[in-house]
Amino acid sequence: MLSDIKYIFIGLTVALVVMSLLITGLVLANPALVFPTATPTSTDTPTASPSPTFTLTPEPSGTPTLAPTFTETPTSIPTATLSPVQQMVNSGGLAFNGPLTNQQQISLYQASIYYVPTTQADSLRVSKEINGVRYGNPSNTCGPLAIAILRDAALVGGAVVPHDFWLLNPFIPEDRAKLTNLFPDALYNHMVITAPLNKINWSLTPLEPGDFLYIHRGSGGNFDHMLVVSRVDTNLRTYSVTNLDTPGGFIIDEKMLYDPNDRTVGLFHDWTKEQFGLLGSTGFGGIEIWRLRSP
Repeated sequence: MLSDIKYIFIGLTVALVVMSLLITGLVLANPALVFPTATPTSTDTPTASPSPTFTLTPEPSGTPTLAPTFTETPTSIPTATLSPVQQMVNSGGLAFNGPLTNQQQISLYQASIYYVPTTQADSLRVSKEINGVRYGNPSNTCGPLAIAILRDAALVGGAVVPHDFWLLNPFIPEDRAKLTNLFPDALYNHMVITAPLNKINWSLTPLEPGDFLYIHRGSGGNFDHMLVVSRVDTNLRTYSVTNLDTPGGFIIDEKMLYDPNDRTVGLFHDWTKEQFGLLGSTGFGGIEIWRLRSP
């Protein structure tokens, strides 16, 4: 009886061991059978922002794209405004010749054009400025005007009084002394030409910038005249800022005196074109010239 119980106990023990081995193998093979994964039971909507959706950009093709071409516009260089003197030089209207230096000729031209007004009323104002309120009139301001131009160009002494040359007559000793003192022989050449203006060959006897002229009326004229040569151009045409009679009255203006290549133009031609002309005539008695000596 005891031996039977012993064999039953041994059999149960072996069975338990076998069952334990089986269970252990199952656990090792599938742990989820013993430790199940918890499943969330919450039905709340998640608050996390959804991941952005990306759109893929196709890869560029094998054809290269040229870079844009920029055309650079060159920066314009501003043109400097030329002075009236430089414009005159560039155009050939002011040629440097004679005994005066270039700077003296520039100063002479600048001084002369200062006295060129735009209207007849302005001519009267300029005459009064030069010759005084009592005596200033464009009809008879030739001497004071010429001396004022020379003074302003620093070609004669600054203490000279232009009015002293108003209605000057070189045949009067006192007036001749004024000319001699202003243009001394040590500094100036004094030339006398007795031929009428319209008979002078200006190609052989050219006037030069800075020349002071006394023009004698002669037997065929009705006024004497004084002026200064203000400039000469590249064609040797000669100019002066002086007073003259016009159909509209007396004015001060820059005028060409003569053209050595054309004897039919210029003031010298007009003043001797007709004796006792309507607008006056002069120059039949020749001229006197005072010219600065060359250094």
